[in-house]
Amino acid sequence: MASVKPPYLGAAYYPEDWPLEQIDEDIALMKKAGMNVMRVGEFAWSRMEPEEGRFDFSWLHLAVDKLGKAGIATIMGTPTCTPPIWLVTKHPEVLVVGEDGVRQQHGARRHGCPNSPVYRDYCAQIVQVLAKEFGKDPNIIGWQIDNELYFSTPRGCCCPVCHQKFQQAMKARFGTIEALNAAWGMDLWSQTYQSFDQLPIPLSRTWHHPSLLTAWMVFQSDSYVDFCNHQADLLHKAVKQPVGTDMMPFSGVNYQHIHEKLDLVQYNHYHGMENFWENAFWCDFIRPLKPAPFWNTETATCWGGATTANGYKEPGFCRANSWLPLAMGGEANLYWLWRSHWSGQELMHGSVVTSAGRPMHIFDEVQEISRGFDAVREFLNGTRPIQTGVALHFSGFAWWLFEFQPLVHGFHYAASLMRQVYHPMIEVQLRPDVIDPASSLDGYRLLFSPFLPALDEAGLKDRLRAWIESGGVWVVGPMSDIRTMEATKFRHAPFGVLEDWAGIRCDYDIPGDPRQFSLQWSDSTPSEGSIWYHGLKTVDAEVLATYTEGPFEGLAAVTTKKLGKGRIIVLGTLPTPEDLKSVLLTIAQEAGVSPVADATGNLMVVPREGKAGKGMILVEMLNQTASITLREPVTDLLTGKTHSGMVDVPPYGVLVLKKA
Repeated sequence: MASVKPPYLGAAYYPEDWPLEQIDEDIALMKKAGMNVMRVGEFAWSRMEPEEGRFDFSWLHLAVDKLGKAGIATIMGTPTCTPPIWLVTKHPEVLVVGEDGVRQQHGARRHGCPNSPVYRDYCAQIVQVLAKEFGKDPNIIGWQIDNELYFSTPRGCCCPVCHQKFQQAMKARFGTIEALNAAWGMDLWSQTYQSFDQLPIPLSRTWHHPSLLTAWMVFQSDSYVDFCNHQADLLHKAVKQPVGTDMMPFSGVNYQHIHEKLDLVQYNHYHGMENFWENAFWCDFIRPLKPAPFWNTETATCWGGATTANGYKEPGFCRANSWLPLAMGGEANLYWLWRSHWSGQELMHGSVVTSAGRPMHIFDEVQEISRGFDAVREFLNGTRPIQTGVALHFSGFAWWLFEFQPLVHGFHYAASLMRQVYHPMIEVQLRPDVIDPASSLDGYRLLFSPFLPALDEAGLKDRLRAWIESGGVWVVGPMSDIRTMEATKFRHAPFGVLEDWAGIRCDYDIPGDPRQFSLQWSDSTPSEGSIWYHGLKTVDAEVLATYTEGPFEGLAAVTTKKLGKGRIIVLGTLPTPEDLKSVLLTIAQEAGVSPVADATGNLMVVPREGKAGKGMILVEMLNQTASITLREPVTDLLTGKTHSGMVDVPPYGVLVLKKA
């Protein structure tokens, strides 16, 4: 829609739930709020196709046309998350089956099996018809495939179709059942199989082999990737607008894989005041997935909730929450939802206006956000976050491997990575790209890989070695390079290649439960480890820290070794967050990487540059006053005020600073 330029500010709109004559009233309020985009259609299959083969898009055209005439663009969703009752009545076999063998019922969402050929055919038909109707509509700026593709049951779909496809996938992967048995070590407990059709669905009530469990859940992820790809292929043949799918901030479905055929990343999140900074982690992860700016397609204005409201947000939170994705590389922020539902399962969720059409208490803040987006449109559209040379690994495969092999009590992969590694990094103003193992390492000088169990994922091992030898600094561990891609241990050593690369030897490990162990840095500074402990002996490496107690007393806790032009630093355990900050700053300096700013840890500082100049966006994340010491005079594009030296940023404040 040529007349509507990013940044986009909008909401999810459900015209199928309201009288059509109310659209003008809604649009007037949208304009008053300062919105320029609405997301529609994602759950409206029964309204689009009330009976099999009878389509009705008149109401949707009316809504899209009226929005367009008012200068409000539309993101069109395919409705395949919510199959209509006539479909599931005629074909109950399309419904997801839980691990208990019970099929899902009509009445919720995400209950269609991603592998069902019958369901795929019906999805293809509605997608193709919808694309024909709106694929060339100038009011449509993008497409959203389905809604939040992930599992509606703990083991995904366990129907006969999925079970058979899993067995076929394992046959394609291993070739022979003997090869599978050998790779997974199935002689233990007489678990050997005689044919692929004996492979079971790994039910949670049975203590199943972790290799089987991991393979099953990776297969479930691959199933949704394939389901998404099917629709992407259809849309790309018929529409001219970019295509994405809105994803939630967890990795049950592999982000890297699902975006390979998509044009942009669409991202939904509902972080609260207590964990708002975690949204920064996900923004740093989704930004490198695609060159195009990402769209934050869902977030709450004020609180979440289904039939019970939860998570009230203090004044200013909506401002910071709406600006953060724009600062970190996005170009859209949409709220869920526009007008609060008057019926159904999500009656108590926060919105922009009430079900009676009355502006919520947050309305003024939304208007302020809109004015701010307008004021800095040229700078936002003409700059991008700069790559700082720092990267942090995050793996979808590791997500599932640690789900079934957490190694130590209390360890949760994503939470531990965010809270004990990423958060200390951003508190000292190191601005990482969070990257998948499949991502290129070009342009990075410093790479952190904690809790990365399998270096063979996506061919990382060979690329990583070459990157280090050409000058990269790799900080690795703990619990990295400890598993094969079959979720098994190595038999020759506790690590795959790390002992050889890093010049170390590890004879045994100790879990950090129920206690932690002390260590001392080479400058005699005392410290403490956490989570896991590798006791290291040096072969031709230098010791940076030594254990001072327990079975490891006198062994190395942290080592370093040059490899080619680069360096490997092995963390045998994870230092406390405060100590890790000092370690990070020292290592970054040696790698030629600097913090992006001299600022307090509660301030997200995002340097940006491009044809519109250079500058940075500041977002306060903890509802506390922050401060930054500026290196040169800048102008705040939101206020027109010039700043220099030390500047205070108010709680949940936002500054858009441009260099002269």
